[in-house]
Amino acid sequence: MSQPIRLVLMPGNNALIDARVMKNLRTAAALGYDAIALGISRGETVHDEVLPTGGRVIVQPITLRDEARKRFPAWRFSYDRTERSIARAYVKHLVSEVDEAAQRAARDAAREPALTIPACRPAPLASQRRRLHALAMRVIVKARSIRADREIKRDAMDPVQLEAWRRRRFALLRLTPWRARWRAYLPKAVDEMIDLGPRLDELQPDIVHVHDVYMMAVAARYAQRAHARGHQVKLVYDAREFVRGLAHVPPKRVVAYTRMEREFIGDFDRVITVSDSLADLLVETYHLARRPDIVLNAPILDTTTPQVPSVREAAGLAPDVPLMVYGGVVNPARGLGTVVRALPLLDGVHLALIVNNRGNAVQAMERLAAELGVADRLHLVPYVPHDQVARYMASADLGVSPLSHAINHDVALTNKFCEYIEAGLPIATSDTPEQAGLVRDLGLGEVFVADDAADCARAVRLVLANRAELHQRIEGDAALKHRFSWAAQAEVLQRVYAEVLGGGPAAEGE
Repeated sequence: MSQPIRLVLMPGNNALIDARVMKNLRTAAALGYDAIALGISRGETVHDEVLPTGGRVIVQPITLRDEARKRFPAWRFSYDRTERSIARAYVKHLVSEVDEAAQRAARDAAREPALTIPACRPAPLASQRRRLHALAMRVIVKARSIRADREIKRDAMDPVQLEAWRRRRFALLRLTPWRARWRAYLPKAVDEMIDLGPRLDELQPDIVHVHDVYMMAVAARYAQRAHARGHQVKLVYDAREFVRGLAHVPPKRVVAYTRMEREFIGDFDRVITVSDSLADLLVETYHLARRPDIVLNAPILDTTTPQVPSVREAAGLAPDVPLMVYGGVVNPARGLGTVVRALPLLDGVHLALIVNNRGNAVQAMERLAAELGVADRLHLVPYVPHDQVARYMASADLGVSPLSHAINHDVALTNKFCEYIEAGLPIATSDTPEQAGLVRDLGLGEVFVADDAADCARAVRLVLANRAELHQRIEGDAALKHRFSWAAQAEVLQRVYAEVLGGGPAAEGE
């Protein structure tokens, strides 16, 4: 009896909150793989469970060693137990990197290339000393406030100014690349390598499917060690975003992520991504020998629960009230402020935001709505399980996707886009090329100029006027619904895994 092929998914989070990973895990298990999602946490104990939908989830605690590293400079004579343990682990990791080049070369030689390329008066001296101390502290506080001042100023920028600032920062960082070396600037990534590497060695997967850029180094190093032991491991990289174009991440961190991606992408046997435009961009940027396969952020449906909540009921609205819905992350770069600013131009139209917390960005939307006098038409509704989202949304009249322009947004095909289609909802999207092209070509709704509230209102009015016809078109097109469903993406994953292995999973009993 042969053992099933072991496949490990690595998302760089605790896995259970990652809808794409959970869908991927269920699919891999259904295909006959011994499927494991290896997540990370900041807790103290390992979480290990087998899911009823298939597959196993292991959440590995990660020790954050960065602050402790700063406490043991070379001139110290002794460490306490914690510092000693951390220091030894870090030094062991540094030593292990010595063998990396040889291991990588040996593995590369055995596979196809992935790239083309107090009250009394103080004494006078004491007064002077206090004066100097106060002056020094003013200078220190001012200096330490520079970064915070810059961040406050940056938060006040509109999207166009913010994108221009980011481009200037990227240009500067290209001239000073040593300022964003990922091993120095991303110490958590090194900590993850230290803690996750032994776990991979223990699990001995045959395929490692990486879902985030910061897991690439861990997987590549494991594959190199495994090759030295005679175990051939295949690596798949899920490039969910164009890392260099991340819109709401500090530029130095973006550059560090990009340097990590560039260093390790050649170690991966296959790359998959979420849109055709992003696939083309990855080929151009990294000279990939093979164009990435497309696996959309499509929804998987819960068909076992007879009744799921309604977003309209969650918002407390009657069936005849015009309702827009937005599902996903709320941050300034997502352009949600454009939709809120459009509400005063849309008499009687309401907006439901599906959110799991009321963080700063959500509170900013609430304040904006109050300032505009439309707070009664902005509704915060709770999350539901990822496989119920489309049915949850279906009672709305349209879905909105108001992304601001940024490199990553221009090539994005978001999960909410696919969820809107599965829910049968017409779409009003900003003119980010990938999504706007699909809306126009497939007749899914209307396109508006990004960050233009008046044009957003125009597009919403048109969608509402044609809502019945658009809904009927989407609901009646079985091929369209399948194209943007998880069932279609599972077919791609099945083919990718089979091709990298040269066959399929060895199911138990064969």
